[in-house]
Amino acid sequence: MRVGDIFINGIGVELPERQSIESAVEQGLLRTDDATVQGFTSVAIAGDTPAPEMALRAAQSAFKDCDVQPVEVALLVYANVWFQGPLTWQPQFYLQHHLVGDRPLAIEIKHGCVGMLSGMELAVGSLRADEKHQAALVVASDNFGTPLMNRWATGAGLTVLGDGASAVVLTKKPGFARLVSVCSGSFSGMEEAWRSGEPLFPPGVTVRRPVDFFGTHDAFRKSVTAEAAAIMSITHIQRNIECIQRTLAEADVRTGDIKKIITHTMSKEEQRSYVGMLGFSIEQSTWDFGRSIGHVGASDQMLALHHLLTTGQLVPGDRVLLCGFAPGSTYKAAVVEILDLPSWSPSR
Repeated sequence: MRVGDIFINGIGVELPERQSIESAVEQGLLRTDDATVQGFTSVAIAGDTPAPEMALRAAQSAFKDCDVQPVEVALLVYANVWFQGPLTWQPQFYLQHHLVGDRPLAIEIKHGCVGMLSGMELAVGSLRADEKHQAALVVASDNFGTPLMNRWATGAGLTVLGDGASAVVLTKKPGFARLVSVCSGSFSGMEEAWRSGEPLFPPGVTVRRPVDFFGTHDAFRKSVTAEAAAIMSITHIQRNIECIQRTLAEADVRTGDIKKIITHTMSKEEQRSYVGMLGFSIEQSTWDFGRSIGHVGASDQMLALHHLLTTGQLVPGDRVLLCGFAPGSTYKAAVVEILDLPSWSPSR
């Protein structure tokens, strides 16, 4: 989808203290071999701070130097990966209660690691649909420190999970960055790979069944032929590349026009392979930042964009590609152009 008329007016983040990988290995939380392969240096861990509280702090930070007020928000999208609080309770209303009030439509979405980008795409539609709609707030937040999730062992060759939150304020009025394009893709045939070996009912959380990515992936490998698995892997890659190429084309840019590529946080070799497949080097990515916080649910892309701005790595005119994929599978990508440095940027 070509955009160009929607702007980023504010970004806020909330990152808790970090635990070093060395200490995790010493405590027996992570195997030395896995730590070496993954390449992480530390992980952000929130302790008992609720995810909705982190989301509120990130959103409040996003509005600090913003040209709009919370009461002007017409849409609130709350993205998350893990559980947020009491079952049947919805976390977006926590932000309504404490920040934006009852005026906007407030929704929760579960779109995996690309939830923030999906929320931004929904926000574009909402802002364009009504001339009275001037601002949208998209937040993402997760705290994985619960008994049913082992943040240190999410699956062979995968990642470690960090806690934190991010928020972005999108407006019709010009901001320090412009959303140039945003696109989606999907490969629903992959959904089986994320549920194999588990019943659909009763849901695992209701019977306190821990998440077992190892078991799920092993069950899936045993359920399909080698040929079928290869075809699915190739299709997965093709759909991913197609989404990226469409996003760049609709932004009227090429790979060489992109200053930085931001993905959800993976292990080092997965990161190198993924960005390489798209035509980038790992040095053009934000891996060095991501390896210090872990994979923070749907927040990785905005956390990294905020980091680039606060460390002076972007200047007006730079274009950034934000992308990733989520179990299911869903592919997302967006191109953001920096128009000016925000007031909180040290470079300004």
